[in-house]
Order: sequence, then structure tokens, then C-alpha cells
Amino acid sequence: ELERRGGAAASGGGEGRSPALVPLWLEVTLWFIVWYGSSVVCTNTTKEIVPLLGSGRVLTLIQLCTSSLLGGSVLLSGVGGLSMKSCQGFQSKIWTLGTIFSLSFLCLNVGMKYMHVSMAMVLRATEPLFAVIIIVLRGGSVALNLVGTLVMIVVGAGMSAFNEPEFSLVGLALLVCANVGFTCRSIIAKAIKDENGGLDNINLFFHCCWRGAVVQLMVVSLVDLPAYDLNAILSGESLVATNSRFRQLLLFNSLAYFAYLQASFIVLSKVGVVSHTVGNSLRRPVCIGAAVMYFGNPITPTALVGIVLACVGAGLYSVLKSLNARRK
Repeated sequence: ELERRGGAAASGGGEGRSPALVPLWLEVTLWFIVWYGSSVVCTNTTKEIVPLLGSGRVLTLIQLCTSSLLGGSVLLSGVGGLSMKSCQGFQSKIWTLGTIFSLSFLCLNVGMKYMHVSMAMVLRATEPLFAVIIIVLRGGSVALNLVGTLVMIVVGAGMSAFNEPEFSLVGLALLVCANVGFTCRSIIAKAIKDENGGLDNINLFFHCCWRGAVVQLMVVSLVDLPAYDLNAILSGESLVATNSRFRQLLLFNSLAYFAYLQASFIVLSKVGVVSHTVGNSLRRPVCIGAAVMYFGNPITPTALVGIVLACVGAGLYSVLKSLNARRK
């Protein structure tokens, strides 16, 4: 696939254009490294920050604000021929998308507080199950070749949860809400792009982020702001002002959040949907492995088998779904 795309890019470059300085396969490899690496940093630092910060809502707000500023800067700079595009004509849908996006990440961030990163990633791998439920509830149908993958996901997640020492019903509920939210986000984002073909993924991400930040600011103002000691913040005695490691974690987390989501979009623009889906499915085992090494959490053989089953099932589901769509 990379050879085909590379050849197409070379032949479609037109006269007067110099050849690419970096081969496509190397460029894609580098973006995969950025995607996976930033995802690992974001996931692990989130697990550390939320208990220190005392609120996943504040962290989600910081992540969305950082991504809005960086995303807007990239679009205004015109890098790679990009430009900021208007959302005139579908404001209600983009606000709905931003709200769901914001609340989904809120549930994910808070859910990390109640369980190990490995368990959270396994539960995130069950997202296809919720996608199927929503499709059926909307009157759709599911191809038979997807049923086996759903069984793998359910059995794998169950095996992991049964052997999870930090398993929490609150964490489970939050991750379920995150999966439902991310599924709805994908549906709405697809509808927006189908109706507005000129809107690229980077613009969609930017408009989604800053609206999500507005929604999250309202949540923080209502829930968290009254509980904060404003005198300590103004006098420089807050955790951000006194703890240098915390400041570093917060900076790395915010930048990694933006980097891994943007790198995902860039990889998608350079490879096919199936290749991107496989890459996204392999990202979770990488995050799980990194979390196990970073936090030193023990994993039983049963839980390990469950992790493999859930991640492979999620990957197969996404690949088969993409192949089914191509056949139609």
C-alpha cells in the first residue's frame, strides 16, 4: 500500500516539483513512532496527574485548551498548505461533537484514577461492542463475520477484569460512558465530513477541541472552582507553583495529548483506513506494556491472555468492518 501511495505521489507531483526528501515509508514510520510514543506519555502521565490534581475535569480542560492553541497555530501558520476553515452551516453539529468529545475524554481521564492503565486500555478496546449496540438501536445490522470478534473482545475484557486487583465499578462505569461517547463522536464526525467534504481532519479536530474546551470550562467553573483555595493559588502556594515535577508532568501530558491525536490524523492521511485501523489496534498493547513497565503493575497469565484476546478482537473487528465497507 505504501508503494502504491508513494508511486502515486511521485507521479502526481507534476512538473517543477522536487521529489520528496524523505521516502514515504520512512515518513510513515516516523509518524507512527510519534503517534505511539506520545500516546504512551499521555496515558501514563494522566494516571499520575489526576490523583495529584484532584480532578480529571481540570486536566481535560488543560488538554483541550493546549490542543486548541496548538491546532489553531498550525492552521494559521499555513504549514503544508493548511488553512483555517469555517464551520458555518453546521454549528449545532460541531458543538454537539465538541461537547461529546470533551465529556468522553473527561470520563476516560477520571476513570484512570480508579484502575490501572492496562485495565483502562483493555476496556477501551471494547469500544466496537458499544458501536454495534448503537448501530442495532438505530435500526442497522451487523455483518456475521464481526460476531466472532465481538466474542473475543467480551471474553478478553472479562478475563482481564476478573484478574484485576484494582478493578472498580466506578471506573468501569466511566470507561463505558467514554466508549459510548467516543462511538457517538465517530458517528457525528462522519456525518459532518460527509456533508462538508472540504473540511479536513485537522480543521475538524481544532473546531472540536476549542468548543470542547468551552464546555469543559463551564463544568470546571461549576464543580471545581468553588473548591479551590484561591488565596493559595494567588500567593504562589499551589501545587503547580511549588512542585516542579508536577509542572513537568502537566506540560508533557498536554503536549503529548495534542501530538498523539494529530499524529493519528496525519498517519490516516498517508495510509489506508485498514492500515490505520491495525495501527490503532496495536497502539493499545504498546500502551499497556509501557504502563506495566512504568508503574510495575503485575499481570497474571490469565489477564495477559485476556489483554491479547481483547486487543486482537478489536483489531480484527475494525479491519473486517473496513473490508466489508469496501465490498459494498
